[in-house]
Amino acid sequence: MNYVDTKTFLTFSVMDCLFWAFFAACAGFTTTYLLECGMSSSVLSIMLAAYMGASFFGAFFWGPLCDKKQTNRNIFIPEYIAAVATGFLIWFFASRNYWISACLYPIFGFLAVPLGSNLDSWMLRAFHKDAGTYGRARSIGSIGYAVMALGMGMLIGMFGYITIPVCSITLAALVLAIAFSIKEEKFESVVVKTDRKNSGGIKDLMKIGPFMFGVVVVFFTGLSINPINNLKTVFIQNVGGDVGMLGMDSFIGVCVQALFIFISGNLKRIPANIRLFLMSCSVLITMVLITTAINPWMIIAGTVFSNMSYGIMLPTQREIVETCVPDQMKTTAHSLSDTMYGGFSGIIALTYSGYIIDAFGARYVSMLGICIMMIPCVLTLFKLFFSKKTV
Repeated sequence: MNYVDTKTFLTFSVMDCLFWAFFAACAGFTTTYLLECGMSSSVLSIMLAAYMGASFFGAFFWGPLCDKKQTNRNIFIPEYIAAVATGFLIWFFASRNYWISACLYPIFGFLAVPLGSNLDSWMLRAFHKDAGTYGRARSIGSIGYAVMALGMGMLIGMFGYITIPVCSITLAALVLAIAFSIKEEKFESVVVKTDRKNSGGIKDLMKIGPFMFGVVVVFFTGLSINPINNLKTVFIQNVGGDVGMLGMDSFIGVCVQALFIFISGNLKRIPANIRLFLMSCSVLITMVLITTAINPWMIIAGTVFSNMSYGIMLPTQREIVETCVPDQMKTTAHSLSDTMYGGFSGIIALTYSGYIIDAFGARYVSMLGICIMMIPCVLTLFKLFFSKKTV
């Protein structure tokens, strides 16, 4: 195993921390602001579905582009600049004409959502595929998100939604300063084979059984959890919470996520199939808690389990990609996995969840989520049983 020097670890850890803090400041509270500006839950859900759809196509554009150009850095920087500019325009037009913001939001999804996969792939290359080092660095990113989410809840309460562009632009400038300072390793230093020009397509990825099984599991998990994550404001307000409670929810949940990502190196001792089963069960518990919630703290308890699930899922999927997918397809595979969890499943879920909330109430969305989560729970349970029978 190649040694990862302290400077490289700290540089990427700080950049990841600031990057996810930017996401908390910008994307984390923009939907809340749009609701404050008069947007209905049904319109918001359609906008978020378009956002997820655009992120889905973005993943298939930016990921393969990184693999084709054999660079993460030179794609990340211009993509990030464009995402920051779009995020500012969404905030600017929200109070003036939120329909313009609604039209811009899918563009933000196309640009911003694939950035996480790009950065993760860049980090894994810089860390020579060391899952333990990646987990520790990525957990610091989650902590950055958690602290910023908590701070944003308080800052918005004190200063209003002007906090969103001020914090977002400041954090983005710091991320870009670090990104420009990093010298990227050549792909040849970690890629074993690059001579198969016909490889690297989605069809090739679909032939890799362990990877595709993981993709199916995270798809159904995303289908269940996406309406909860993206419309969390509605669920919290439904049981008497406010913006400050939304910040607390994000802070506590992402701290749990950070813990599990941090110990992902130790969790590798647990077989991947067991981890996928535990991940699925955790989201099922989330759905039950939200369905039966009578106060904001039950929503937060559900958030703890969903973030525990994500903290298990992310390193597990990264591990599966790094061990099962050829080097020339890794960024594409990471992007596909992420977009099936947060993109494609979100398109489907958010097209109906807003209408369900407006017509029947928020609890019916989580009740449907319970039914959906039975699918990955059963799939992973059968996988466990089958793997034991064949050992």
